[in-house]
Amino acid sequence: MGVPMVKPQTYRYQNQNMKEIPWCSAVLTAANVIIFLVCQFTGDWLYIKGEFGAFYLIRSQEYYRLVTAMFLHADISHLVNNMILLYFGGEIVEKTIGSVRYLVLFFVSGICGNLLTAIYEVSTGMYFNSIGASGAVFGLIGGLLYLVITRKGYAAQISVRRMILMIALSLYSGFQSVRVNNAAHLGGLLSGFLITFILCHIGKNVGENHYHV
Repeated sequence: MGVPMVKPQTYRYQNQNMKEIPWCSAVLTAANVIIFLVCQFTGDWLYIKGEFGAFYLIRSQEYYRLVTAMFLHADISHLVNNMILLYFGGEIVEKTIGSVRYLVLFFVSGICGNLLTAIYEVSTGMYFNSIGASGAVFGLIGGLLYLVITRKGYAAQISVRRMILMIALSLYSGFQSVRVNNAAHLGGLLSGFLITFILCHIGKNVGENHYHV
């Protein structure tokens, strides 16, 4: 009497579940948390080496700070707020456009947010140092807005009105708070929307394997 072959089916379900995990969002979130914990034991060293400001670009050409500043956070509330949006908002974006395009969106919009910050500093003469993943996170929000408007993949389940309200409240909260880099928020948001538009139209039938729910 034969034994039913159930293991291959079990493995198939396990593999399917593994594919559903937003790995890039999870890794980026974990990296930010780990770096924050390291900073608690190393003092200001990582902050000094990784923070961003126009001064570092103009005087020292330390362009790496455009990226390193994204992984530094001032305190636990700063970290938690960004990581919630990064993971749960990023999950929808990553599942819709794919991991590679998601990473391009995250890093390029974060860099654009920091570049707009530098432009703001130079144009106003108000120089300051900034840290945080907010520019990149707002880039994901901008990308998600484009996906919601165009009704693509998982984002099709979100209403445009709700998305716009969430963005408006987030921006308003930033402008009402002190020591918040609103230039990075706006730069990330606008560039994220544009980058997602470009990523969804590069090549022939781009993303057709990802836009299905």
